[in-house]
Order: sequence, then structure tokens, then C-alpha cells
Amino acid sequence: MGNWEQLKENASWYEAGAFDVAVIGAGHAGCEAAFACAHLGLSTLLLTLHLDQLANLPCNPSIGGTAKGQLVREIDALGGIMGEMADLSAIQTRMLNRSKGPAVFSPRAQMDRASYSRKMKARIEKEENISLVQAEVVELFWDENKNINGIRTRSGACYHVKAAVICSGTYMEARTIRGEVILESGPDGLSRSVGLSKSMADAGIRMQRFKTGTPVRVNRRTVDLSVMEIQPGEPDMPPFSFSNEMNGITPPEEQIPCYSIWTTPETRKVITENMDRSPLYSGVIEGTGPRYCPSIEDKFMRFPDKSRHQIFVEPMGEETEELYLQGFSTSLPEDVQVQMVHSLPGLSNAHIQRAAYAIEYDCIDPTTADLSLESTCLKGLFTAGQINGSSGYEEAAAQGLMAGINAAMKVLGKAPVILDRSQAYIGVLIDDLVTKGTKEPYRMMTSRAEYRIFLRQDNADMRLTEIGHEIGLIDDARYSAFEAKKKAIEDEKTRLRSTYLPPSEKLHEILTKCGSTPTQSGISLAELIKRPELHYEDLKEIDEGRPELAPSVIFAVEVDIKYEGYLALEEERIRKFAALETKKLSPDIPYEQIEGLRLEARSKLAERKPMSLGQASRISGVSPADIAVLLVYLEARKREEREERKERNDG
Repeated sequence: MGNWEQLKENASWYEAGAFDVAVIGAGHAGCEAAFACAHLGLSTLLLTLHLDQLANLPCNPSIGGTAKGQLVREIDALGGIMGEMADLSAIQTRMLNRSKGPAVFSPRAQMDRASYSRKMKARIEKEENISLVQAEVVELFWDENKNINGIRTRSGACYHVKAAVICSGTYMEARTIRGEVILESGPDGLSRSVGLSKSMADAGIRMQRFKTGTPVRVNRRTVDLSVMEIQPGEPDMPPFSFSNEMNGITPPEEQIPCYSIWTTPETRKVITENMDRSPLYSGVIEGTGPRYCPSIEDKFMRFPDKSRHQIFVEPMGEETEELYLQGFSTSLPEDVQVQMVHSLPGLSNAHIQRAAYAIEYDCIDPTTADLSLESTCLKGLFTAGQINGSSGYEEAAAQGLMAGINAAMKVLGKAPVILDRSQAYIGVLIDDLVTKGTKEPYRMMTSRAEYRIFLRQDNADMRLTEIGHEIGLIDDARYSAFEAKKKAIEDEKTRLRSTYLPPSEKLHEILTKCGSTPTQSGISLAELIKRPELHYEDLKEIDEGRPELAPSVIFAVEVDIKYEGYLALEEERIRKFAALETKKLSPDIPYEQIEGLRLEARSKLAERKPMSLGQASRISGVSPADIAVLLVYLEARKREEREERKERNDG
């Protein structure tokens, strides 16, 4: 245990200052955490190993994607900054899953990697309450009651803090692996963090070791793009930031395309002939890798029936010739990587600028945190991002925002802000990590959200802006604009439901043209929009009272009307879910003594101390029968408390 008394014994240590909150690490999680704390008026120390790598994109140079785009819009709706920064640095935008229902529409943007990092650094440096410092944190200090009260850097600077948020990414005790070459290094050849992991373990926090990787980067001049399938951008995708959307700011018209290719039989041959040199299969790599983003050699081994795998060739920015081969991560030796790359269409002469590598790093067992992301082992310590076992920039930023908010709430003496699974993808993400834990890098997917018809990317502001305003991250001007949008949506839905059209030749013509059954009687505009083949814009010629509305308002109106029945069913499911979530569980419940609970359930519940009956029901090893026993126990305890109160009052 570190403590301030050691300052007297170690001449190289010195008191460097005091802050309300220290944020350790300035990746996507750290920048959001620091911004939230600073914006809420707290003095915030943001420490990073590399001052020129804030919010770095060491792997895929993109923001958003399936389920991840929903997270970015939720971050923005709460008052975070990832969406705003992404809009400023986008070089290509696309809305994924357009052929499917709006529940899974997912915005994605290719970033100018260097621009994104520069703009984030500039934004952080301009925040009045943030002190940005390049330093390596090696030790945590805490008092006899296990309250964190300080941190120490490698240079000996010791800071008093009231709370801390660790956002270490993939840097803690990291090593990169490329065949037989193993380096004690962080991503992109940057220095790693040493010592902090041990300090956390000393505090009682369970640690684990994960692995991820990044693909090859090649020079565009040496690539034949003409043989690849082009993937142009979609300038009609709305911006990530709701503020930009309300102000009519749209993505750039001129966008840099991406490309798609497939592996060849030669690719498979090169990989299979060199599998004996793969650290993944030789046992050199000890950390657990991501199941949903395997390396290319792992794909061929795990899916032998698939003759080929798709690779995306993506630009790294406007002022660089680097191209990123998404889907082509590997830890095979560099000489093998050259053969692998040259086996791909259009890449037979490609020059590799950065070889691929695997990276192992320390992270925590996230079940040692609660739903506020505060450690259950060290009070006032919060964790966010890949240190919690997740993968992805968006997952990290979402956790960073919530950890920062809750660190601020802790210092301010206020209740934590917790989003549940029915409110946001952020709620699903944190609940999954904290309640269920993860044995591999966790990735957000739409299938993880039970209420995804309700948790859409387009309505993130309707779900969360009010919460962001109450917290203090959404200012009054933006909140007023949000309220105006909300009113416009409701007014237009009311108008469409109350506007009836009589049968007419024009109506018959429009319905026939759209492949819809003509009507012989009067029908409301809302009833027409409910038809799958009809859209709001199809009816503009016969809708005389139509107001001028923003595209975002029109989209919301159409989705709300078209999916009204599904949304009603979803709301009923959410009400049932809420019934369990509102049944709070006291941390002092003696689970080991409750008769009827199975032994595994007693052990898991006593260890995790769930905050609600709903959270208890999602713990692995707790069955529906155990929940029924808990319900009986809670009712009995409530009766006893009532009787005790009655006896006291009678006395």
C-alpha cells in the first residue's frame, strides 16, 4: 500500500499538487472522463504517457459501426465529445445496415487519424479545469479505510486526489508480438506502463491478461486500386453530433473511398505453411484474444470450410499515403507478412510501412467494479475502457464518460448516474461487463441489446439529453433546441394522425406507383405511413398542410408511426424489466444465510453484491429459482421491518 508517509523516507519523491480527480490515460476513455469532470467544475489532472497521442486510433482508423455508432450518438446526447470530434475529422461517412430495419441502422465514419488526435488534444487543452501532463503513473495511494487519496508518477511527483479514473487502454505491462520478435512495448512502438498494474493488484483488484492486434499498413503508391471493389461514402449520413445535426452541418460532399478485396488460395497456402511460426498457436501468446475480431490465421484455422475472407482497404487520412488492411491482423513473423500481403489482389507489389502485431496487456476483472464503474476494492477509484476488458474506441469512450461523471458525483457528494439496459447501449455495455464479466475482449453488438427497437441511433437524444442536462453536461441553449425538436416531432405525429384524405385520383396514382393497395375510403396520413412500402416523402404531393421539417424530425416521425405496434410491445417489456430493476438490494444482505439459495448463487451474490434484483438475475450462476427465493426473502424482511416499526410506535 502506498502512503504519504513514504514521502519523508524517499528524497526523490515530492508533493506536486492536489486535484479533485486524476484521470490516468488520455485515450478515448480518458479524454471523455477528464472532459466530464472538468465540465462539472472539478479540478482535473489528466496524465498520459504520450502527449502527442491523445485519443490515438492505433487500430482501425474509424469511429462508429454496428452498435458502436449507437454508442457514439449516446455519448453525444449525454454531453460527451467523441461525436463532435469525429464529425470534424471524417473523411468518409456511411450508414450501415440500411437494408435492414432502423433499429440496427449504424453510422460509421472513416477518420483522418492524425487530425482526430490533434483536434482532441486542442479541445482538451482549452478546457479551463484540465491540467494535461505527460507522465507515467506507477503507484496509487490509499488510506486505512481503502479510500484512494493519491498517485505517484515515475519521476516522483505525488498528487493528492479525491478520486481517480484509470483509462490505461492496452498499455499496462504491454508487450507486442510479431513471430519470434517480442518487445516490451505499447501499441505503435510506444512505451508501455509498468508498475500501476501491481499497485492495483496490491489493492485487492483481480487482474487478467488479454490480447488484441492490429493489421498491416501499406503505401498507396504501391497498390493497384483498380482491381478492387470501390466503397464510396454516403454524404447523406447525419453527423454523429446532435448539435451539428440541429445546426444543419452535414458530412463533406467530397469523400475518400474505401475498397474491398478477398484473400486468395495463395494467402491460405502461405499461412498454413507457416503456422508453426505463429505465436498464437505455439503458446507464446498468453492473453485471451477477441472472438469477434480474430487474426487472419485464426480465421483460416477456425473456419476451414471458408475458402476466402474479406479484407477492407481503408485510408488513414488526407495527408498520408498509408492504407489500413482491416480484417488482416496477424502475429506471424514479418517475412511471412510480406508474402501474405503480396498474395492479395492489387497488393502484389505493396510496400509495408507498418507490419502487423499482436499486443498483450493487463486489465481487470470488471466484476470487481460496480455499475457506477467504481472499484469495490478501492473507494474513489474508477476504471474505464480496455482496462475493464472491453475492446473498441467507442466502448472505451462510453465508459470513460460514465466513469468521469461518477467520479465527479463522488467528489460532489451526489448519487452516481447509472443507465440501465432499457435506457441505452451504454447501460447494456456496463451491465454486461460488471454483472457478467468477460473472459475475452468485449465488443458491443446490436444483438446484446434486448430493447434495440427502442435504443436506436436516431433517438439517442430523446432518451438521454434530459439526463445530460440534469447532470450539467448539456447547456441550456442546446437543451432548448432539443425541446424544440421534440415538440416538432410530437406536433407532426399529431397532425398526421388527424389528417384524413378522401379517395382521389392522385392518391390512387401514388399508391399504385409505390406498390400499395388503393383505398376506397378515407384514410389518415399516419395510416398510410404505417404501410411498409410507403414513406413520408411519398405523400408530399397530397399533403397540403405539410410544414418544413429537418430530416432528423422527419425520420423520427416516420419511424415512430411505422413501428408504433412494435414500440408499444417494447415499452411493455421495458415496464416488466423496470419492475425488477426498481427492487433494490441492500449491500448488507446475508446471502450465505438465506435458506433455499443454491450454494453457487450464495457465493456469487455475496461476492458481487448486486444493486437490484434485475442485476442479480443476470449474474452467471444465479437461476430464476434463486431469484424467486430472493423475492420471498425480501417480502419477509419487509414484513419484519414493518412489524418492528409498529412495535416501536406502539411502545
